[in-house]
Amino acid sequence: MREAMKRLTGESLVYGLGQVGGRAVQLLLVPVLTRALSRGAFGVSELVVAYMQTASLVLVFGMDGALARFFYQEPDRAARIRMVSTSFAFRLVATLAVAALVALFAVPLADELLGAAVYRKYLRLGAATLPFTLLVMFANDVLRVTFQPWKFIALNIAQTVLVAGVSLWLVLGRDLGVAGVLYGRLAGDGVSALLGLVLIRHALRPQFDRGTLRRMLAYGLPLVPVAFAYGAITAMDRYMLQRARSLEEVATYAVAIKFFAVVSMAVAAFQLAYGPFAYARAGSAEAPRLFARVLAVFMAVAALGALAVALFAPEALRVLVPAAYREAAWPAAWLAFAAVAQGAYTVVSIGIGLALRTPLLGWTAGGAALLAVVADWALIPAFGVSGAAIATTAGYAASAVLAYGVAQRVHPLPYAGARAAGVWGTGLVLALAVQRLAAPGVIGVALKLGVVAVFALAVVKLELWKEPATP
Repeated sequence: MREAMKRLTGESLVYGLGQVGGRAVQLLLVPVLTRALSRGAFGVSELVVAYMQTASLVLVFGMDGALARFFYQEPDRAARIRMVSTSFAFRLVATLAVAALVALFAVPLADELLGAAVYRKYLRLGAATLPFTLLVMFANDVLRVTFQPWKFIALNIAQTVLVAGVSLWLVLGRDLGVAGVLYGRLAGDGVSALLGLVLIRHALRPQFDRGTLRRMLAYGLPLVPVAFAYGAITAMDRYMLQRARSLEEVATYAVAIKFFAVVSMAVAAFQLAYGPFAYARAGSAEAPRLFARVLAVFMAVAALGALAVALFAPEALRVLVPAAYREAAWPAAWLAFAAVAQGAYTVVSIGIGLALRTPLLGWTAGGAALLAVVADWALIPAFGVSGAAIATTAGYAASAVLAYGVAQRVHPLPYAGARAAGVWGTGLVLALAVQRLAAPGVIGVALKLGVVAVFALAVVKLELWKEPATP
């Protein structure tokens, strides 16, 4: 088990470098864009990006999970190439079709999603970017299942440099505002997509197999409701803020969500490594204990990291953004722990994938999305940005809890579920309380460092990073 855990840790660290590169663009642009754009304009740009990210989740059609599930079962290299090529053809055609529809109906969509038809140009730019974004995601999927992490890192860092560089030039040098942000993403993702195809060229051929596609869709299509549900959790908060409050509050929430992105860098690195890792070892005798250890280690480490991010959010905001965005600190604490819940979902739901009962994921994710949407409608009109953060966190937490319950019925594993939930809840309560109580300045920083240290010590002394002892 120790060797397996070392490998998972090493692969997570390597993929983490790629995630830091790939997602750093979201953070690198914040100090610049919050100063170069008005709050309303920044809110519009973030809305378009959020909607396109949601669309990309759905348009994968579960094919990423299907590739990870079946790639290692193919009998030879030729069959694996045929699977990759078939998946590529399907995803490309589907994405182009949806992008064309968005562009065609940009006027009514902009009026509903962005608050005014005048923003239709921005929505069309997002639609034009979508196929390139999906191609980069596809290349990342192939590089993961073929265990080429360094190429994965190179692709994501190149994407970061291109998107950030072009966006900054267009916003600051050409004064293009929101359009500059979106043209930057279009150019950066376009070039990155070409690079991705070059990196995976040995796994692609002009081949298409209907039988392979049917098998992948049989596994992947039940995951589409999952992606749609997660898309609802991801985008409905900003949609409701735009409808019930203002674009300025969307902008503040967009800054808060960057703290979700910070924690998600590490969480997503783990998620990317864990799928291939788990499926490759699912048949071993030590797999149940290994999976239980993974949940315990993940929750301990991720909750500690989220606690640190949440506590020091006010200090980070004072340095990075104008004063108008400072109220993002408290929502940021909630969202940091939402990212931890998202990662826990990946671990606890593995049993559903192993049992080949992926349609159940649609029910669990749907229940979580319903809770998040209801909470959005109930909380955002009254509490604005804070209500949105609470609703989103509730949605991600519910997805983990529901997936845990269902997975334990179809493929029981020796998880310490209650203990993991306790670690998460304790970290969140500490983050919210200490952030409110700590005074600005040196004393407050010392208090926060002390809380992080005590939490870490408790994790070690109580051995919360270990799986429960087996009788």
